[in-house]
Amino acid sequence: MSVPAGGPFAGTQFGGFGSTIGVWLTAARHLGTAEAVLREWVERVDATCSRFRVDSDLNRANRAAGTPVVVAPELIDAVTAALEMADISDGWYDPTVGRAVVAAGYDRPMQVIQASTPGSLGPAAPAGRWREVAFDRSESTLTVPAECLLDLGGSAKGWAADRALDLIRSALGEAAEDVGVCVNAGGDLAVAGPAPTAGWPVRVSHSLHGTPGAGDEEVRLYRGSIATSGAVRRTWLIDGREFHHLVNPRTGRPGEEHWRLVTVHARRCAVADPAATVAWLMGADAPAWLESQGLTARLVGRDGEVHWVGPLTAALTVYSGTPL
Repeated sequence: MSVPAGGPFAGTQFGGFGSTIGVWLTAARHLGTAEAVLREWVERVDATCSRFRVDSDLNRANRAAGTPVVVAPELIDAVTAALEMADISDGWYDPTVGRAVVAAGYDRPMQVIQASTPGSLGPAAPAGRWREVAFDRSESTLTVPAECLLDLGGSAKGWAADRALDLIRSALGEAAEDVGVCVNAGGDLAVAGPAPTAGWPVRVSHSLHGTPGAGDEEVRLYRGSIATSGAVRRTWLIDGREFHHLVNPRTGRPGEEHWRLVTVHARRCAVADPAATVAWLMGADAPAWLESQGLTARLVGRDGEVHWVGPLTAALTVYSGTPL
């Protein structure tokens, strides 16, 4: 998802998390402050939570699986958010899915895989060990279960968007009450403060770039967060078979497509991001689960038909004006 150019706000975007990071404000004079805070935060998250940085705190903990490792508080916060969603989803979202992700060929950054070749297909590696992850805040240690790999790819962007929003508003001081802020972390959007009169325009799409396509839609976000999940863009071939990054923790293999895209609106992006992935993996059972969690969602079937779950409220509306 992305915020279309133009509108009564000022913003900037840059590369990060293997995707695009952005921030928009309703008061242009504060953009420099917001960008500086966001860039510093993205670097901190990457240094602690990245699966693709050899020196990251996450990789150090993974290499020492079974043993407590001193890590940055940010990683413990990210893991805590992940474990909360694992509990809420009864393990449909599971940060111990790392071995399965690597076994499916996602062993390097997506840009590298799509520019060259994916890794070799390994044996299916079901997860289900999230309850064994342990941390000690007083000692700032994290213990990954033995013979296990943590992968926060399904939740860290959402958590990072929420925290970035808080950090930016804190840096704005008293002005925060009068300034609307929208943060984009690789397509996960979180907003706070007074929104533009017509809301934050958000294009719901399988891609952050390019021209709009079938099934795309513009919504207006006033409060909360919104995130989309699907197996449309991050795909690769191994021995002529297509694989993708949405791994079913129960089977240890990429899930079967029932929905092209699932978009979830929630109060926090740390919920919206993994909930979208959970709903995509659940297939036909997704609408009932989303309703049970009180979430509003937009699901696009394989035939392109759009299904809405939960009520559209003053926090999120569908834009019915000029087409995208």
